[in-house]
Amino acid sequence: MKKSLFTFLLIVAAFGHEIFAQVEITPYGGWLWTGRIPAWRQDIKISDEGNYGIRVGVAARDQMIVEFEWNHTENTSTFFEYNIDGSLGDLQNVPLTLNYYMLGFVYETTYDEALIPFGILNLGILNAKLDAYSNYGSVSNNYFAAGFGGGLKYFFTDNFGIRLQARLLVPMQFGGIGFGCGIGTGGAGCGAGVSTYSSIIQGDFTGAVILKLGN
Repeated sequence: MKKSLFTFLLIVAAFGHEIFAQVEITPYGGWLWTGRIPAWRQDIKISDEGNYGIRVGVAARDQMIVEFEWNHTENTSTFFEYNIDGSLGDLQNVPLTLNYYMLGFVYETTYDEALIPFGILNLGILNAKLDAYSNYGSVSNNYFAAGFGGGLKYFFTDNFGIRLQARLLVPMQFGGIGFGCGIGTGGAGCGAGVSTYSSIIQGDFTGAVILKLGN
């Protein structure tokens, strides 16, 4: 999925200004707040970490931009294993990789001005990959995700600017410890496990540079 997205972004970046009236290429970096996942007798903590990615947007009409986004972060999931008798065992810190692939709809409140406030709605997929640990293998799962937020763009020239954005992200239907990965299930043949079904709210704050192609 990641290679396909990169290929698509490169094609749009290279030829988008010839296909569409206007294209915005926006590499960014920032910080992702991840929250906690409630589970049986404990909360699974996902570390807050820096994130980075790229957005490629095309102008659908005045004041409306449709953009594709890849958002990446490397986190750590912290939780207690379960013993055979169901009691809490050793504390585990396991690497967790999160990749958001999102379609965004950006509404700009002004048009053709240097300072542009905007609102954004995102829909897409979260891929969560938990590394192998103890006697458990690595697991990768996909979840529907939505986001909404807003920010400011400022253009120093017609083709170069900066973008500041704050957003809430809502991954849907997490099931099991570590984003539905079933950590602890079947360990040592005990059959003990952790299960949870919830939606958690995450959020990020990002800063970016904007390269605008076309008119």
